[in-house]
Amino acid sequence: MSAQTHDPVRWFTEHYEQAAGRILEFLGGDGISLEGKQVADVGCGDGIIDLGLALKGRPQQLIGYDLMEVDTLALLRGARAAGVADELPASLAFERSGPVSIPAADGRFDFVISWSVFEHVDDPVALLGEIRRVIQPDGCFFLQLWPFFNSEHGGHLWPHYDGPYPHHLRSDEQILDDVRGRQATDPRRSAEDEYRSLNRITLDDLQRALLVNRFAVVKFGLMANAVHVPRELRHRPLSELGIGGVELLAKPV
Repeated sequence: MSAQTHDPVRWFTEHYEQAAGRILEFLGGDGISLEGKQVADVGCGDGIIDLGLALKGRPQQLIGYDLMEVDTLALLRGARAAGVADELPASLAFERSGPVSIPAADGRFDFVISWSVFEHVDDPVALLGEIRRVIQPDGCFFLQLWPFFNSEHGGHLWPHYDGPYPHHLRSDEQILDDVRGRQATDPRRSAEDEYRSLNRITLDDLQRALLVNRFAVVKFGLMANAVHVPRELRHRPLSELGIGGVELLAKPV
């Protein structure tokens, strides 16, 4: 097993610069801007991505929703340490949400965003139904899911094991025993809790959940890279082993 320590500077940069930048780039490729819009981030985590979107995308308001309360003081400390803001922007706010409930009125938002959340959601169909409820009829939904469980890094175990597909080469019991007491890839969680939260959704499952809730995918990009397949997994479908994640844009229909 390998062990990696959490690097707060790298974590902030990956989310403020890379993740927020990627969302704006993906939308901007279709001439879509967040400027002056009402935006929700479902599963906002520690709020770093939202800070990046608020400062770079200039929405009228951006509300980040998460099951856990966002530590805005920690977010501000990170922003000041990175030299990106002395205060959190007035357009940025955070609220607690439920597992399948968003405390917002029907049609409240022009855009809804979700980044690396839906692999952890217990009931993706129900949560997508809530997103469908709070989005404008002519709104847009951006979703990034990485990693899918069956892919190389799908177990979120890269801080704990060397090599690809450790979650397919070990039992759940062995993994939970190995990572007990360790920190997850998300520094707010334990590795045990993170692994137990994975819902093992596939790309086709995700599409079906979107269709059930009357979302049509109008643009998508698959996330994949070359990987050596262990002998024990060479019988598995390449579509499962090789698709690491997806970025997509969906619209209500």
